[in-house]
Parts: sequence; C-alpha cells; structure tokens
Amino acid sequence: STAAFHPAEFFSGAPGIALIFAIAGYIGFEATAVFRDEARDPGRTIPRATYLALLVIGGFYALSSWAMVSAWGDEGAVAISTENPEGMITETATRYVGAIAGDLVQIFLITSLFAALLSFHNVLSRYIFSLGNSAALPAGCGRSHVKHASPYIASVVQTASALVLIVASAVAGLDPVTEVFAWFAGVSSVGIVALMTLTSVAVLVYFGRTRVDRRVWNTVIAPLLGLVGLAGLLIMTVANLPLLVGGSGTLAAVIGVLLIGTFAGGAAVAVFRPHAARHDTALPQHDTNDTIIDKEIAR
Repeated sequence: STAAFHPAEFFSGAPGIALIFAIAGYIGFEATAVFRDEARDPGRTIPRATYLALLVIGGFYALSSWAMVSAWGDEGAVAISTENPEGMITETATRYVGAIAGDLVQIFLITSLFAALLSFHNVLSRYIFSLGNSAALPAGCGRSHVKHASPYIASVVQTASALVLIVASAVAGLDPVTEVFAWFAGVSSVGIVALMTLTSVAVLVYFGRTRVDRRVWNTVIAPLLGLVGLAGLLIMTVANLPLLVGGSGTLAAVIGVLLIGTFAGGAAVAVFRPHAARHDTALPQHDTNDTIIDKEIAR
C-alpha cells in the first residue's frame, strides 16, 4: 500500500511529533565534516559524503516505513506501534518470515544500536576534543594520546557523561523506550535544529564580512533558504515539545531552560574568552593531522 505516502497523510495525526522523530533520524549526517582531517581532498570528499549520506538515509527510512505499513495495513500499523512500540520490528519479522528471523532481527537490532552508540561516541569525543583545543573547554579535553593519537580524555569525558545520564534515568525508573529515548530524542532534535539555524546565520555573517567566496548561491541564497526552513522547523518542534514528553508543561519548560542555558553558556564563553571563539585558533602541532595530510597532498 502506498497510502502512507499520500500528501494528505503528511498532516494527519501529530505531524509535529513525527517531524521531531524525522529530525532525530537524521542527527549525525553532519558528522562527515568532523573527519575532514582524514580526507585527502576534504573540499570535494566531505560534500559528496554528506549528500550521499542524506540520500541513503532517506531512501532506507522510506523503504522501511513502507514495508512496515504494508505488513500490518494502514490501521494495523498504528495499532501495533501503540501496543508494542519496542517489539514491532521483531514481531513483524516473526509473523512473515518465522521465529528464527525474529531472533535474528533482534540480534541485528542490538548490534546496530551498539554501532550507532559507537558512532555517536566517536563524534561527540571529536567535538569535545576540538572544543578543548580551542579553549572553549578545559585544555585537558584537547589532549591526544601519545601513542595512539586518539582523543582519549575527551572519550572518557563523554563516557562519564553518558553513564551519569543512564544511572539517573534508571534511578528515576524511566521507561527506556517511551520516556528515555523519546525525551532525549526530542531534546536532541530541538538542539540540533537550533544549532543548524544558528549555523545558517553564521554562514551569512561570515561570508558577508570576509567576501572569501563571492558565489551568490553558496553564500547568500542557499544559507538564507536554510535559515527560513530551519527556523520554521524550530518553531514547530518547540511548539510540540510538551506533547512529546507526555503533555507535561513543567517538564517541557525544564527541557527548554536546559537548552537555553546551554546556548547561553556558549555565548558567555564567546564573550569572556573571545580567543576561544576565533576560527583560526592555533592548534598544538601534535594534536592535528593537517600537517601530515598537507605533505601527502604536496607529493
């Protein structure tokens, strides 16, 4: 059935919540830029990798959604996802392929979650490492391992932060799927959309000041379109945040305060430690691969 792809269905139910989870599904596509030091020609490789990631992720989600709806029917898919949201995928495999397939899907689901967590961990460690190098965080976060050249302190900081959140959620007795995952996905979606909105503003301001690139599409039209679209998404996600957390206006307000406080903290760092906000902050020679890559390209 292709009924789920009918334009009228896009605005049925709770489109704001659906949009939040759609955004959450794409979190991480921008991580290609984090690994630019490992690319021989990042100016060409990073954009291609980013566009390819968007196409593959979007195609995979569309195919998976269509398969799930086709398996249960339009109304049945809604019913099973409401009754058993965490077991819908494995139950579908068991119903149509067999018990062994259901067990295999469960194993694949667990291993894919570990892979996703590892990817998030690596990217967040890189962000912490970069912030430590630029003096936005304590300098220790920007140290790399003498032997392995890995951001080991940033990795430990990320691990400790995640452990604190997991323990706090367990002590509070939160449901891992309907509360922990849903709430944190909502917070992440709002945060990432806010960051991308500010990035669009930063692109306009940067190229307007420096004039290092005079291509109108790249420096004005594209970021302006992105700013308008992302601002609309931000308004919609914020408006639907109370619904995501079970209708609790208090909890939504707490989440909003935490997000605003985080951005305010970043602004405070930029004001009181202006050297940390400069894009051209010099990095320690042993903590960057740029020199090595430049030599390889020059050969």
